Amino acid sequence: METKSFDHKVEESFNCELPGSSRSDNDSGGKNLPGAPVIEVINVKKSYTLGDMEVPILRDINLTVNEGEFLAIMGPSGSGKSTLMNLIGFLDRPTDGKIMIKGLDISELSDKEVARLRGLEIGFIFQTFNLIPRLTALENVELPTYANAREGVDTRKKAKELLNMVGLADRMHHKPGELSGGQSQRVAIARALINDPAILLADEPTGNLDSRTGCEILGMFTRLNKDGRTIVMITHDPEIAKYADRIVLVKDGIIQSNWSKLE
Repeated sequence: METKSFDHKVEESFNCELPGSSRSDNDSGGKNLPGAPVIEVINVKKSYTLGDMEVPILRDINLTVNEGEFLAIMGPSGSGKSTLMNLIGFLDRPTDGKIMIKGLDISELSDKEVARLRGLEIGFIFQTFNLIPRLTALENVELPTYANAREGVDTRKKAKELLNMVGLADRMHHKPGELSGGQSQRVAIARALINDPAILLADEPTGNLDSRTGCEILGMFTRLNKDGRTIVMITHDPEIAKYADRIVLVKDGIIQSNWSKLE
């Protein structure tokens, strides 16, 4: 079996044949234009205190993401893009400004209300997969429903359906240590979808994958988006970002450009 070195994997280009990759810059590819705002970031600032110093990370961020969009937030390491994702996903709170999710002002909600909103309306997909080693794929997918679940949903049945959707029906009883990186990321995608969230937040979702497997994951994102799912993807790689409908460039804590293919 041919093996590839880590250096070779890093140098590979994500030149995927995806439904969205053949669109011209001014062509929506037959996709419906995005709907009403689902995420609103308004005059947001974020800073951290180190001793007597206040270190600014984000400043004067204004961003609207509409229902059904596929947005890439791009920027170099240390630009503030992951901090912005953490704020959108309520993993952190802004120092100033406000964040609205589906019309709800997060600053006006209690911690318990924020946790429930996050659990039901946002699905997280991470570069390192974040699967629980001692749980099977099926149990990992079902895990978010232990804290939050929609009424009337058979979560075990839905977890099986999602694993079948991502092509892992024959791996549902395997633990993460028995899965490849691509299979682990597919489990993570199924887990992110278990509560039927309005938004998928993906932080460098292909960062630990070779180019072929990364293309498969991007293909899944493209299909989910064409089915109406709102996706916000964090990446430092312009080859990955180009598969989104809109690219926001964050650098030095501010939005430096905001470009859409659908306009």
